[in-house]
Formats: sequence, structure tokens, C-alpha cells
Amino acid sequence: MKRFTWFILLMLLSLPGLVQAQTTTVSGKVTDAKGTSLPGVTVIVRGTKQGLSTDAEGRYSVAAADTATLVFSSIGYTPQTIRIGGRSAINVTLSENTQALDEVVVTALNVARERKTLGYSVTEVKGETLTQARETNVANSLVGKVAGLNVNSTSGGPGSSSNVIIRGVSSLNQTNQPLYVINGVPVESQPSVANTGSQYDNSPDLGDAISNINPDDIETISVLKGAAASALYGYRAKAGVILITTKSAKGNNGIEFNSNYVAEKVFSLTDWQYQYGQGANNLKPTTAVGAAQVGNSSWGARLDGSDVIQFDGTTRPYVAQKDNIKNFYRTGGSFTNTLAFNKSFEGGSVRLSGSNLRNQAVVPNSGLNRQTFNLAGTFDPFKHLTIDARANYILEQAKNRPILADGAGNANFNVAFLPTSIDVRNLKPGTQANGNELGFNTGNVYNTNPYFAAYNFVNNTRRERLIGSVSARYTFDNGLFLQGRAGRDGYTDRYTNVTPSGTAYMPAGRIIELTTQFKDVNADGLIGKTFSVANETFTITPNLGASYRRTKSEAFQNIGTDLAVFGVNTIGNAKNKSTQSFFSDQEIHSIYGSLDLSYKEFLFLTATTRRDWFSTLATPSTDNDLSVTYPAVSTSFVFSELWKPEFLSFGKIRAGYSNVGQATNPYQTQLSYAFLPTTLNGLPLGTISPDNVNIPNRSLQASKASELEFGTELAMADNRLRLDLTFYKKKSTNEIVYAPASISSGYQGAVLNAGEMENKGVEMLLTYLPVKTASFTWTSSLNGAYNKNTVLSLAAGQEQSVYATSRSGVGFVGQIVGKPFGQVLAYDYKYNTDGSIALTTNGIPVRGNLTAFGTAFHPWTGGWNNDFAYKRFNLGVLIDGKFGAKIFSATDYYGTIFGLRKETLENREGTFGPEKVDAATYYSTLANNVSKDFVQNADFIKLRQVTLGYSFPSALFNNKIQRLTLSLVARNLAFLMRKTDNIDPEGSYNAFAQGLELGGVPPVRTFGLNLNAKF
Repeated sequence: MKRFTWFILLMLLSLPGLVQAQTTTVSGKVTDAKGTSLPGVTVIVRGTKQGLSTDAEGRYSVAAADTATLVFSSIGYTPQTIRIGGRSAINVTLSENTQALDEVVVTALNVARERKTLGYSVTEVKGETLTQARETNVANSLVGKVAGLNVNSTSGGPGSSSNVIIRGVSSLNQTNQPLYVINGVPVESQPSVANTGSQYDNSPDLGDAISNINPDDIETISVLKGAAASALYGYRAKAGVILITTKSAKGNNGIEFNSNYVAEKVFSLTDWQYQYGQGANNLKPTTAVGAAQVGNSSWGARLDGSDVIQFDGTTRPYVAQKDNIKNFYRTGGSFTNTLAFNKSFEGGSVRLSGSNLRNQAVVPNSGLNRQTFNLAGTFDPFKHLTIDARANYILEQAKNRPILADGAGNANFNVAFLPTSIDVRNLKPGTQANGNELGFNTGNVYNTNPYFAAYNFVNNTRRERLIGSVSARYTFDNGLFLQGRAGRDGYTDRYTNVTPSGTAYMPAGRIIELTTQFKDVNADGLIGKTFSVANETFTITPNLGASYRRTKSEAFQNIGTDLAVFGVNTIGNAKNKSTQSFFSDQEIHSIYGSLDLSYKEFLFLTATTRRDWFSTLATPSTDNDLSVTYPAVSTSFVFSELWKPEFLSFGKIRAGYSNVGQATNPYQTQLSYAFLPTTLNGLPLGTISPDNVNIPNRSLQASKASELEFGTELAMADNRLRLDLTFYKKKSTNEIVYAPASISSGYQGAVLNAGEMENKGVEMLLTYLPVKTASFTWTSSLNGAYNKNTVLSLAAGQEQSVYATSRSGVGFVGQIVGKPFGQVLAYDYKYNTDGSIALTTNGIPVRGNLTAFGTAFHPWTGGWNNDFAYKRFNLGVLIDGKFGAKIFSATDYYGTIFGLRKETLENREGTFGPEKVDAATYYSTLANNVSKDFVQNADFIKLRQVTLGYSFPSALFNNKIQRLTLSLVARNLAFLMRKTDNIDPEGSYNAFAQGLELGGVPPVRTFGLNLNAKF
């Protein structure tokens, strides 16, 4: 590995002694086959990042070595590769080809490369596909569009986190989220940690950082799925990389406006029994006190329409209430407006955009507002120097994010499990005259009145975030370039949580104020040059770079209890106050290099290496190695340049091998300390930091993953049929696991490098153009992926570990050696020696072993997209599906406990066993003894998106408007197939512990309009 690094360095040191090429300024015009000017065509100097776009008249001007080669590319046209050869004027004609395979895509370090040269799989998604039927979190817009990418959103309403997995889970205990890189600068985006998978988690999802990005500002998203593609990001590449390139003026003067409105409506998936109503022992309530005592029980008498007293003393008909979900949730909506100004001028261009999102959530009194401002400028202040500066400023305000999972303060939970004879509207307004909660279930005060939860609880967040970057690139006359770049991602979050005065389970109230400040600074430099040998038979491009990263965060939490003045929700009003602070700091230094070789435009080889040094591995008085090296090599062979039968338009095979990694969290190699909020004799008490719930490890190392990838890309039938096929095998080693420790040690476990895991699978993208005429085009694309994940080992002697527990206490998610990651665990029946089910003396099945029923992560994923274009009309339909996963339905568990589930109708008015226990006792005990019945098959096929648009002719507006498109849009329309009952198969209250469901916002359909105009 060291020899390879030195080879790259020597190549660069020898640059001055090589033949010096002269720089030529090349100008020209790009047109289509009809002679029409083509604006926005990308022009890059091959092997470099140097490039620009043609202006509104299709003109360009670029400085490059006279031996360099220019690549012209644009969506819908076949790219052209032209050698300068000392010429100063080159006009180019691009031929239309919507299915070109040798397009230019963005790769690691934000370098644009021709797809045919790549020895690994990269999928690029155009920004325009994200802005019609949009999602509040842009990550959710990728569902069904990228083979091998599994996106699952948290059921937490607008702005909640998304769980994004590329090629399967890659880490046992660390993050499995990909690295997001915006305009070449890595940014932090981890889901909310409010819900950690603990049984008693009871909090809202606070969102993630990727949800802040405005899709109207996105030019492209490149998904680097394999290790060979992402290896240059080293310690942050283990879970894959998602590159986001934002828009610039690109030579296009004018104004762009996009307006989008969608209405949001929940659809209930619950299918309860509606034969028996509220009560107990098969009897109706006879007093208000009695009705309130069984507030969540549907174990009453058969519904007969008679008048029955309810919790508030009012007598109402004893009839089924089937529309509580519909009656509680409102019609929500999101209104997004984005205005962008583009200006090109001699020596540069500037784009300024502003966006405003106003969301009224389906949950009453909940919503999200976001304002986004984006400034992008490219400048050529003098010959050879290009400067790119960008800033993205985000202001976000979320009002009353819904609490998830448990019933305390969770409106979703308490609406879903209301007795079948109680109309939710009768719980309005949620408060009594004195301001206290209007309780409906005195038998369990933790079942909060849903209207009181929605209108009196406070779960507000505010974020102010600035993502900024600047890069400068200087290209010498001989083609040698020097590039420097710096970026900063920083935000301040404020979270306010109020359990109001008068809450049934906490009458005195409580307030929590949490302020978090985060700062991530990245800086890097790169030097490189492209050499041509033997009249361009060979080209060689070595690059060498270094980077620096410093990440700091600090959080301050104030907790106040016993609010003195009723209804005054401030820390100053709390009788008891405590303060806590949390800090984190880490630093990484890196060097890296790459070497690109090509032979006659059909054989390509890329080799890279990176070495990272981690502050998180440092331990005082211990001379441990702080660095890790990550090598990679990939190759591409375009065999159709040598063998091209009549049926084949393009053919390529590729292969790659790489090592990537994942850094450790801070403070895992030694004890760190913190202060407790309590004091003794006026002095704060010290304690071991919450970062050290596990025994530290002085010899801890960063985890690694090695991956081998093979693939092919084929185009047939004059490029109308395309196939992209990939096979991969990835093994994670040195996994960081937490081995169980004796409770007497005072720790939960010990931090060890012990685990291993393997992912292997296949990805496929098949694109077909069945119809292409002058007036009608139909493009169909089908993507699919299969990932087989296996946990190979945990800590020594450890065969199983649990990392998440359902609120029910009888459902879990964990690891088992030899099985896929994230096994959904539940209790099976206990069986007698003859195979029969063991029963208690009263005839109830006995609890058996805790058993694994399958992974929570779908191994099979796919999407089918169809685009139709007829004259000025266009229609898009996206269907996606996921298969092979399990989910633990705590909704069915509580539905059984409360007598709502249809399965509880059997022998409802009879008795069970020799002791003649009633149905409520039988089914409730059964639910706690044997929970396997609540593990469901999470397979589904969904009509994910439909868009229907019309592009108005510019002549209607005297050409004052260059483009005007109006579209009808819809998302998440319907399940075409669903194996779960009563729940959403994608439902999850936790972005980390996928596979557990309870108390989330019901699934939401959206319908609306999108208007896009360019002036």
C-alpha cells in the first residue's frame, strides 16, 4: 500500500520534467441536428473538474492545454468527445439520444466523469424528478428510483427522519446512514436520537439534516453505492455516499419560479371489530365513573344502539364509531414557492434562490415552516483561475411534532385505540373549565386525551443552519491544476418540550429546553494533471490530495418541574430546576491519491488510496496506531469498441475492489467525566459521562469493510433497450460491538472490536423505449435489488444481542449470529414433547422461547417507472415494492389487550379452560405469553407517484415566458398489495430500530398541483 502511495507522489513530483503543453482558449457554439442553439450543455476538460455550461445562445469558451480533450454532454443527447489539437474554435452538433450510456456523471470528490470510464455502479437522479410530487424530506423522494437504495421514513409527520440504507446494513452498532456530500463538501445528517429503541421511549422524532435541503435547488443526486465508488471518502464511506450537486446559473439568464401545493389526507388501515363496545365483563358501563375506569376497554356488551352513559356523564347511543381516524385528523397541506434568479456575465455567473415551505400537518395544531436561501456563484477573475462559492441558509420551525410510541402525550396512540363505541369528537376540547385535562380513562391516566395532547402539549423545534463552501482551482499552461476547497456546516437547534400543567399523569407540569450547537469544518486540497501518451493512445491522470475535518457539538439542557403558575410554560416558572451539558469534539486528518489510466477509449483503470488519522482513537499514555489506509481499484472494459454485433449498441463490463471504513465515536477509548445537575454543599457532583455507559477500550480500532463488485452495462436495439447489472460482496470486519457486562460492574457492556458481517447481492436496472414517434414516447424502467445480509460474529461467546424493545415488552429487534441483521424477535408457544402446545391450568398457552422470525430490513426492493409523452402532455407513474421483511405490530398487541382486534371475537361471551376465565383475561394473557402472532409480513407493492403535466407553448405569452408547465401530482396513492393487517408495512416510530411499530401518524396520501415557469 505504501509503495502505491509513493508511486502517485513520484508521478506528481516528476510533472515539471515532462513535456509542457501550451494552453489554448477554445470557443464555439453547440447546436442540435436542426441547428438550434443548445443552452446548458456541460463542457468539461476530460480528466479534470474544469468545466462550464453553454450560455443561452449555446456558446462556450474554455481554457485548456492544446493536447486536451473536451467532452460535451447534455440530457437527451449523445455526448461528444473532441480533441482540441491546437484549435481555437470548435463548433459542435449534438445528436438526440435519450438513452445514451456514456453520459457524464458526478463521482467522488465532485469530479464529473464519463459513465463508460467507471469501474463501479453509480446511479444519478435528476433534480427535476424531485420537485413535482415532492416530499417534505427530499430523501423520501428517492424511494423506488435507485436499485439497492432502501428508504424508510419515520411515522412522525412532516420533517421527520428517514432511514436510508445502501446495499444493506453495514454496521452492527454505528450509523448505517450514508454520507451526504453537497457540492464536494461532506455534511452531517443523522436521524433524531430522541427515540433510541428503548422500551419506554416516548418522544417526537426531531428530524434529520438532509430534510432541510430544498429540492428546487438540486441539480443532480449521485448515489455511490459500492465501496470502489466511495473509497476516496475513506472512514465515512462504509455505508455509501450520496452526492448532491446544487444548481448554478450555468449560462442561463432569467428567472425560474416553482409553486407546489398538495393536500394531505390520512387513510386508516385499521380493521377493528365493531360488534362489541366499551365496557368490561361483556357489560355496558352504568355510571360515568365506571365508564371512565374502563376508558380504553372494548370488552363490553354487544352493540345494540341503546343509550349508555359515557365518561363525561352524557348518555349516547351504544353504536359503532368507525370514523375516529377520519374525524380526528384534518386535511393537511403543503404550499411551497421557490423563486430563482440566474445571471451570467463575462467571467462568471450567479444564481440566487429563495424558497418558502408552509405545511399544515394532518395532526391538529402541528406543522412545519421552512425558509431556504441559496446563493451560488462561479467566477473566472483572471486566466486559469476558477472560483466557486456557495451558501445555503435554512430557517426551520416545527410546531408540535407528534409524540410517538407510548400513549403518554401521544394523540396518535389514543385515537387509534379508542373503544369502538366512543366518538373521538366527544373528547373535545380536551380540557376542563379549570384548564386541566379532560380525562377519558381514569384507569390509566397515561392515556392522554388526544385533543389535550394536540393543543396543550408543546414539542417545538427551531433550526438555523448555514452550509457554505468555496473552492478555487488554478490550471497552469501545461494542464497541471491546483485546487483548494473549504466548507462549513453549522446549525443551532432549539427544542422545547412542555408537559402542561393539569396533565393527568403529571399535574404539576414539566418543561425541557434543549439547545444544540453543531459545527463541522472540512478543508481539502487537490493537485493533478492529465497526460497523453502515443498520440492519445494512453491517457494518465494522477491526483494527490489532503483533507482536514473538525467536528464539534455542544448541548445545554434545562429541565424545570412543578410549574408554579398554571399555564405559564417557562423555565423561570418552574419550582425545581436542573441543568446539564453535553460536549463532543473530534478531528480527522487525511491524505489520498488517485490514478486514472485509459487505453484507446475502451479500457479504463482507476486506483485510489486514502489514509485517515483519527483523534477518537487516541489514548493518553498509549502508543496506539491512529491511522487506517483504504485502497481501491476498479476497471472498465468497453468491449463494444472491439466487438459490436448488429444487435448491440453498447457493451461494457466492469469490476472493482475496495476497502472503506467507519470512524469510532468520541470518548470510547477512555473514561470521560461530566457534572450531575445535583449538588452537595453547593458544589456540583461529578459522574462518568453518558458517553461511557460501556467499558472503554484503549486498543479500539475503526471498523472496516472490503467489497468486491462486478457489473455490466448493455444497450441494444439502437439504444432503446438498456441493462445495468451489478453483483457485489461486502464484508465488514473489526465491527464495534458492546459485549454484555455484569451489572455489578456499573456498566452496560464493554466496547470491543469483535463483530463481522457480510452483505452480498445483485442490482438491476432495465430501461426500455417501447414507443418513440414524432408525437409520442413511452419510456419504461424497472429497477430491482436483492441483498443477503448475514451477521457472522458478535463478541466472543455471544450468539445474540437485543438493541431495541417494543413498548409492549414482548417484541424486540436484535442480532443473531448466522442470521440477517435486525431480527424481529417475539415469544413462541411452548410445546410439549409430543409437539402439542403447552397450556396453563386455565387453558392459556404457555410462553415459549424468544424466537427470531426474520429481518426488519427488506432484502428485496424494486421500482417500476413509466414516462409517457404525447405532444405537450406528459404522464409519469411510479410503482415500487419491498419484500422479505418482518415487522412487530404493537398496534395488534394493544388491539388484542383492549379487545379491538377481530381475533378477539372468538368465544367472546364464553369462557376458556377448566377455570373458566373470560375472553378479556384469556386474550390479554395470551398476548403477553405468546407474541409471535404480532410479527407480520411487511411485503407490499405501492402506487407511489403519479404526475400528469402540460407544457404551454411560449407563443401563447409572446415568448415572454420561455417555459410554463402545469402538473397534477399525487404521492402514496394506494397499496396494490399489502400483507400487514391494521398497520402500514412501512410504519416505524424509530429511524434506527426499524421493525417496531406503534403510535405513529397514519399513512398520508397527497394530491395537488405543481407550476413551473421560466422567464
